[in-house]
Amino acid sequence: MPSDPGAAIRELAAAERRASDAHADALVHAPPELARLLASLAAADAAHAYLLTEGSPS
Repeated sequence: MPSDPGAAIRELAAAERRASDAHADALVHAPPELARLLASLAAADAAHAYLLTEGSPS
């Protein structure tokens, strides 16, 4: 993790976006119950990424 707080937040947001993408990709082939869970996780990860970047005050 970078010592610069801004860089650390950007890296965390990027990790959240990667996690969101991975969950969204996995839900395509998942059975319905698991797909619902993966969709929820993807949405939460995307919200975290948003709040860490666009949603944060400058």
